[in-house]
Amino acid sequence: MKQAITRLPALCIILMAGSILVFQPGGLFRFVWIKLVVVIIAVLAGLLSPLRARIPWAVQAATAACVVWIAVAMLLSDTPLASMAGRWPRYEGMLTLGVYVAVFAVGAKVLGGASAGQRRKLLSMSLAAAALVLLPIAVLESAGLRPLGGAADVRPGATLGNATDQGLVGFVIAGVLSAGGSSERGWQMWLRRAGLFAAAGVAILSGSRAALAGLLIVALFASYMWMRGRSWARPKIAAGAALAVAGVAVGVLLVPAARDRLLSAGTVDGRRLLWDRSLGLIGADPVFGVGPSGLVDALPAYLNQEWARSVGDSFPADSPHSWPLQALASGGVPLLLLVLVLGAVAVVAVVRRMKEAGHGADRRYLAVVLVTAAAYGLALLTHFTSIGTTALVAFLCGGLVGCEGVGFSVFRSRVSTAAGLVLVAAGLTVAVPATIAEWPMGSGAQAAAAGDADLAEQAFQQARQLRPWDSDTALLAAQAFAGPATAGDQGAARYAVDWGSLARDRTPRSQEAGTALAIGYLYSGDPGAAKNLLDDLVRDAPYSTGLYMHRGVAQFGLGRPAEAVADLQYAAALDPGLDTPWRILANIHQRLGNAEAAQAASQRADALSGR
Repeated sequence: MKQAITRLPALCIILMAGSILVFQPGGLFRFVWIKLVVVIIAVLAGLLSPLRARIPWAVQAATAACVVWIAVAMLLSDTPLASMAGRWPRYEGMLTLGVYVAVFAVGAKVLGGASAGQRRKLLSMSLAAAALVLLPIAVLESAGLRPLGGAADVRPGATLGNATDQGLVGFVIAGVLSAGGSSERGWQMWLRRAGLFAAAGVAILSGSRAALAGLLIVALFASYMWMRGRSWARPKIAAGAALAVAGVAVGVLLVPAARDRLLSAGTVDGRRLLWDRSLGLIGADPVFGVGPSGLVDALPAYLNQEWARSVGDSFPADSPHSWPLQALASGGVPLLLLVLVLGAVAVVAVVRRMKEAGHGADRRYLAVVLVTAAAYGLALLTHFTSIGTTALVAFLCGGLVGCEGVGFSVFRSRVSTAAGLVLVAAGLTVAVPATIAEWPMGSGAQAAAAGDADLAEQAFQQARQLRPWDSDTALLAAQAFAGPATAGDQGAARYAVDWGSLARDRTPRSQEAGTALAIGYLYSGDPGAAKNLLDDLVRDAPYSTGLYMHRGVAQFGLGRPAEAVADLQYAAALDPGLDTPWRILANIHQRLGNAEAAQAASQRADALSGR
């Protein structure tokens, strides 16, 4: 029993590294819940381990303040239950955010303190092995293959599900592996070196500009620390730094996808617009924001014509793609200030540990991993947090600040452990069924797309039983049925009404739920209800192209062809590059007997689609 307990820190480390690799074949979204379950089990192993390192008091106080303010923002949001549960696809509600905090604390316990050298070596070996698994997957995906499945027209992200997440994990692993290695021999040394090159390759193959910038920062600083540790002269250090930069540059140039993406401006304008519109949303409530996960429903009211023309509404943004804006949107200015205070006191704690460590391997590890974490923060200026990347970085940051002898009594330690076990059990009670629900969600979406509405309904009902707290189970079901409904499937349309109504009850401001419900009304034979709902949606989101298209169809169904044409023409003007409004107009003109107008609209649609 004692031997099993002493192995718990190693299990925690291996599970944290393994969480990068796990995914859920057959699930609708395969890269969140299964990772969350593995990370929670890692937290359990770390919680039960007999180690004594803890987070310093100042860092604990700043962390607690952030947690309290986030909870307040959740409760004061328009949809507190949805905010606490989290929203699809990242589900960063109470459970996931709590896991980030727990991983931070467990990282301090497992990787912190003066006796953590062997555990850090195990972390390096585990991350090196993970990088060696990721690299061949990334290579195959960069060649256009999909070994893990997924749509061919979507940028893959190996076992992370997102290309930028893949790149972030790659350079974070590279940072950890470049920080150690002083006592390695034989296979351990070769494994770490191979893992280091594999991690750099994973970052490069992602094609993410943020990841490439992070990799460059890590390569420069780690090579500088390595050369300074060998007392190289300044000219030689400068030459070595230039060689490290050249190595990253050559890697990028050898990968066409990475090279083309680095030199292109695609997504830059869209990101700028997203930040601008997010600032407008934040300005409406700078004290509390819209609560965690609230941006996806609130943002459409702040979009403009430039957004409709440049970005469109096909993929609603659930994050501002920048951590300061994410903090502002989730909890207003107070949350951002608290996060900045937390970062400052954490850096002070790490610097204090570095001074105590002297000039050995421990100091080098702390310095390089601190810079790696900072590079991750810089990369998140253009990206978002997720369980695939943030949990690992929180674990590493806990190890940076963790120290021994911070004043915990045995009694308090036992009480905190017991409380942690209760929270872990509660987390698994939610996360395990939620993970299982991904399989019926996936099969339901497939059945709906294949035209088997009844089978899809059974699958979605099963998923709802497993995940009754999740408003987006209903949303995703409604959207799955809305597609075949537009093709004339009456059964799918009725199911879209049922699920869309449930989703609207849970999240009344959701444009996605409202659109799916309106489609259900429209194609189940109730254009009046569809038009009334679409009127409300248009008032809340006046620059959504899709809403005008659907309302145009509803207007025509109500015998108002002039209003229908006006809505569709306005939709075409909002997004001049979209062919769908013109195809609907061609159909309407054809049914009205206006052959010339129908032909002109059809030709316009063909020209826009490149036919």
